[in-house]
Amino acid sequence: MPQLDTIYIKSSAKQHGYSLAFYSAIAFVISLILYIQFADFAKLPLLFLMMCTVVAFVIALFKLQEPDLSFMLNNQGVLYHHKRGFMLVEWDNIRRIGIPSVQHGLDNKELSYIGLNLKEPEKLLGAVSLRLISHLLMEQRAILHKYLLVDCPTGTCPSDITLNTEPYKSASGQVYKGLRGMFAHRMAWLKKLSGYDLLIPETAFDRTSGEFAQLLREYKEHFEKFEN
Repeated sequence: MPQLDTIYIKSSAKQHGYSLAFYSAIAFVISLILYIQFADFAKLPLLFLMMCTVVAFVIALFKLQEPDLSFMLNNQGVLYHHKRGFMLVEWDNIRRIGIPSVQHGLDNKELSYIGLNLKEPEKLLGAVSLRLISHLLMEQRAILHKYLLVDCPTGTCPSDITLNTEPYKSASGQVYKGLRGMFAHRMAWLKKLSGYDLLIPETAFDRTSGEFAQLLREYKEHFEKFEN
C-alpha cells in the first residue's frame, strides 16, 4: 500500500500562549508599580487590574501546557494527541465524518465540533488512557446537555445520562466498568442524539470545523482507494 503523506495539525488552544504570558507579566509589573505609587488614591481599581493580569498569566500557562501538535494523519488513521493522553482512530473504523448540529428554534445550528461516526466504537475503549477518558467525559458533558435540553428521552433525567456509572456490556459481550463504562455509555448516547460517537472541539485544531472535516474525508478517501 502506498504511503500517504503524514500531516501534523496544531491546536488553536495553544496559540498566543507565549505572547499572552509575556504581556500579562509586563502588565503585572506596571500595575504593581502603579499600586505602590498611587495606592492611596486608587487602591481597589489597581488591585483589580493586578488580579486581571494574574488571571491572564494563568490562562497563558494553561495554553502553554497544550501539546505542540494535536493531530497526526497518516496511513494508519487519526492520532489525537492531548496533554492527558493519546487516542488513535483507524480509517477503517470511521464510517462518517461531519459537523454535528443541534436544533435551535426552527433551524439546525452547526456546532464548533467535528464528529466521527464509528463502525466499532468498542475498539477505542481499551486503547484510550483513563486520564484522557476523564477529560473527554467532562469536555463533552456540556454538549450532551445541549442535545438533552432539546429532546430529553421520555422519563429520563439528563443527569441519569451524563453520570451513568452502570457497567456497559458491548455487542461482543465484553463488560466495561468505571470510567471506561461511563465513556461507552457516553458514546452510545452521543451517537443516538447527534449521530456521532466522538465529538472533538474546534479548539483542538488550527482551522475551522468544516476545513478539518474535509481534510479528514480526503485522507479517508485516499486510504479506501489504496485499500481497494
